[in-house]
Amino acid sequence: MITAGEVLKKKRETLGRSIELVSQETKMQKRFITYIENNDFAQFDSEIFLTGFIKIYSQYLGLDTEKVLALYRRSKPQKKISKIKSIEPLLNRYKHLILTPKSIITILSVTFFILILGYIGLQIYRFQSPPQLTITTPTDGSTVSEAILFVEGTTQPSAILEINTTLVEIDTQGNFKQEITLKEGINIITIKAKKNSNNILETVETRKVTYNKPTQSDTPVKEVKTFNLSVEVTDTASWIKLDIDGQNKISKVVEPSKQQFEVKEKFYIITGRANNTTISMNDEPLAWKTNSTTGVAEITCTILNDTLNCE
Repeated sequence: MITAGEVLKKKRETLGRSIELVSQETKMQKRFITYIENNDFAQFDSEIFLTGFIKIYSQYLGLDTEKVLALYRRSKPQKKISKIKSIEPLLNRYKHLILTPKSIITILSVTFFILILGYIGLQIYRFQSPPQLTITTPTDGSTVSEAILFVEGTTQPSAILEINTTLVEIDTQGNFKQEITLKEGINIITIKAKKNSNNILETVETRKVTYNKPTQSDTPVKEVKTFNLSVEVTDTASWIKLDIDGQNKISKVVEPSKQQFEVKEKFYIITGRANNTTISMNDEPLAWKTNSTTGVAEITCTILNDTLNCE
């Protein structure tokens, strides 16, 4: 059976539009578009928000909104709603202080009814209330000496967040972190959290941050030390495996040659021919750790505080 998500995804691909482009033009977050196309409707907090997003997406793609919603309703799991018993028999039995299986069922039904009403009331309250928004950094009125600033905070996971009109991704816990570039002097940062793109309910927070560009004398010049690893194979070919900073650089038989690599944090190298394979760091020879039984040699070195440590 064809689903609403499949119809929307197929139409988007037919139009040649990426999820990023759809997100920009509809103001819907990319993750919501992906959830809908994958029929992962359980990710949405509210049925109202979900159907609202489906309507917006359908209209944007030029599809019949009602037909797409019908496909969605047909594919979603149906919940059985139990009948609500009249509370009058319950009142009569309380007069005689007699509890029977029938009265217990009635009490449970009334309790269930009250819980349903409470849940509906809570959803209405949430729908009519702007989303919660908390900014942890920066603080209002702060002064910084760096042009790059991170805006961090929390909001509702289903909210749409904008920082200075730029859409910002929110994780499943409602956390967000966005990098912005400050201009010299006073900067006003505006953070908005909205229910959805068509809803006027929004929470707005502003932060005034002053960026004082440091003078050249205030900025210490730190010498950056580079670490250049040299691997040289002489006489005959040698099998070598070399990993640098978590990436594999060599994993093959290397003919006689000399190669150089820049190392930032760590490297590991192993060879089957230690006698004709030499390694050095910044022209300083390094000693192999050789297995006397197998003849295989290896070494691991890390860089910490501009110091090379090998084992």
